[in-house]
Amino acid sequence: MINQTKVIDYTLIFLLIAFSGIPFFYRAHVIMIAMCLVAPLFVFVYRKRKIDKFIIYYLVFALLIQAAQMLKFYYFPLQTFLGLHLRILFAYLIIRAVGIRSIEYYVDVLKVFVLCSLIIYLSTYIAVVEHFWINTVAPNFDNPLITNRSYHIWPNIILYTFNSQGEGLMFLKRNSGPFWEPGAFAGFLIIALLFNIIRKGRLNNKTNWILILGVLSTLSTSGYIALVFVILSYFITQRNLVRKMIYVPLLILISIILFLSVDFIGAKIQRKLSFTNQTYNTRFKSAKLDVEDFIANPFVGLGRSEKTRFKGESNDRTIHRNNGVTNFLAMYGLFVFVFYFGMIFKSLKTMCIYYDRPIKFAFLALLAVFIIGFAEVYFTKVFFFGLTMLHLLYQPRSQEDGVLSEKDEEVAS
Repeated sequence: MINQTKVIDYTLIFLLIAFSGIPFFYRAHVIMIAMCLVAPLFVFVYRKRKIDKFIIYYLVFALLIQAAQMLKFYYFPLQTFLGLHLRILFAYLIIRAVGIRSIEYYVDVLKVFVLCSLIIYLSTYIAVVEHFWINTVAPNFDNPLITNRSYHIWPNIILYTFNSQGEGLMFLKRNSGPFWEPGAFAGFLIIALLFNIIRKGRLNNKTNWILILGVLSTLSTSGYIALVFVILSYFITQRNLVRKMIYVPLLILISIILFLSVDFIGAKIQRKLSFTNQTYNTRFKSAKLDVEDFIANPFVGLGRSEKTRFKGESNDRTIHRNNGVTNFLAMYGLFVFVFYFGMIFKSLKTMCIYYDRPIKFAFLALLAVFIIGFAEVYFTKVFFFGLTMLHLLYQPRSQEDGVLSEKDEEVAS
């Protein structure tokens, strides 16, 4: 018999991810997320969840920062301002409606993404099949609500995006999964891996191996670096001293060998460090430019609108930014930056406490978030706003407040 509660919860978690990185959804006009907001709002009300004071303070804080930016620049981009509040609300309603199983269902959805994407990914090595996917199937998934075409949108079928370019690899293709590029897929998988390690307390299980396989298929430099860091973090925080002394030096040695021998890891990083003649801004050049912008506007930032963020510059090559950490700092300033990542750390810490994991792992997990964020502009996405609120699910509340333990939820469902 179909468990309707689980179907609804998985659908909501899928939407949380979709509006964070699947081009069909997150590239669409803000009206699409406004319409879809009805779904989590209905579930939130139907399940009689109570509104946390935290979300009120969160929205007021966001409004104050936006007001300060409006007064500073004498500019009010309504769609940009509204979009921020819709994304925050969307994330909050979903994680509170789904409850403490949110991270479990997130891991499950990412696992399905890996399995589905690998089937399509492997089929694209057959030229005629790849041509069929891109030219016959993908056009049926064109979203008329995607009106901003300033950035190239690769052919996609919701569960897979046909963007295998990059890294200068001659024969190997890269797996983007459903996300806008392979590096983005790797980042979401790293978060899933962190969640599952915290929940299960183990690295060696089937789900983690599927997630790791997904990261490997992306051939993403930042994904590989983050993966090695997460595995190292797991062993560093192990209580078993023997395993720690064996695996940590071994992983460090393997990492050094990969850096020196694999071109798209070591050589690519070295090339990116020399950014003066790059056509587009690299991660390192983006960081340099963003820090310069931050220093000029340290407290309230420059906002998300191109008119204020880039001082009216519209050339795609000039305004291209792909370092998510420093870009977020430049957009919103120091106060928001500290609050935002402080809340992510609080979420990771409360999860570690709830599942009886070392607090040190929460700190290392935050560093892993910074690693993936250094390569992709994640932190204005719906899911990452949700990550700042996950700590709400692990507070000692009663069932009447809508927060159940995992055991209680199994009984309730």
